[in-house]
Amino acid sequence: MVTLKDIAERVGVSITTVSRVLNGKGSISQETKDKVFQVMRELNYYPNEMARSLVNKNSHIIGLIVPYIDHPFFSALTAAIEEASSHAGYKLFLCISGGNQERELEQFAALQANNVAGVLVCTRDSHNMDELLNRRNIPLVSIERSIEGVPSVACDNYKGGVLAAQELLASGCRAPLLFGNRIVSSRIPAFGRYQGFLETCRQAGCPCNAYYIEAEDLFGKHLEEDILHARDLYPHTDGIFATSDVLAAGIQTALWRLAPDYPASLPLVGFDGVSVSEYCRISTVAQPLYQMGEQAVLTLVQLINGEEAPASSILPVRFIRRKSSGPRS
Repeated sequence: MVTLKDIAERVGVSITTVSRVLNGKGSISQETKDKVFQVMRELNYYPNEMARSLVNKNSHIIGLIVPYIDHPFFSALTAAIEEASSHAGYKLFLCISGGNQERELEQFAALQANNVAGVLVCTRDSHNMDELLNRRNIPLVSIERSIEGVPSVACDNYKGGVLAAQELLASGCRAPLLFGNRIVSSRIPAFGRYQGFLETCRQAGCPCNAYYIEAEDLFGKHLEEDILHARDLYPHTDGIFATSDVLAAGIQTALWRLAPDYPASLPLVGFDGVSVSEYCRISTVAQPLYQMGEQAVLTLVQLINGEEAPASSILPVRFIRRKSSGPRS
């Protein structure tokens, strides 16, 4: 097994110098650092991160808890966080909870037990957050969830709802429908997404309705029956705001299948700005996912370093018009 002594002898320096290079301490010349790292690669030496963290009191590992990885929003956000973590000199420890609250608590405990430097959470809801906070002894940042006493990063959901409503109104809609997951708490930033849309429609004098599907149906697996039910409830609907791009894509497909029972030419707007909206040519309110991941990591690193961090970071959204909406001739 390769040791620090082997590396020191090969480079021609002391074991202490090699240790300082690995731990980023002391004034070591760049030339010496380069030689140490080169020999490490040649000898296939990998430092024990756990042992280093005990010395430095910083494992340089960030934990991330997300409900899903096969959902475009969470996969894009995870990729952004991983890249931002790497740039900041941290590795990412990913936990996928499947939306199970008990599993989220177990994963949080496991992350703490493995001495991660801090944790980013992007959970389905905030019901179990109070218990999580009681167990916390490491820095924590929440993404797209508002938790009292915890720094958070989110997009401007209210403005996004306003932009979606303005687009449907500009498309000639006078009875638009909000179609989305049921939100059980105003602590979830997406609540503002709903508020912005509904208030803008009402201010324009349009009777706007909302159809909610259960949170468990995040991927819209029962959309055809939901759309038929929505049609029966709101037969005059002339445009739809789907509160995620995944739902919008599912609605688009379902409308094609149900035609002519339901007009497939309805203006349709999604939310998130993930790849599925581009593939399906769906207009969308795009969240700045890369910037959100970057800001979440920056905030967490500030907390890890004992620095002052913003209590809340709200990043701007932008509207992308595609074939599914716009003024009709």
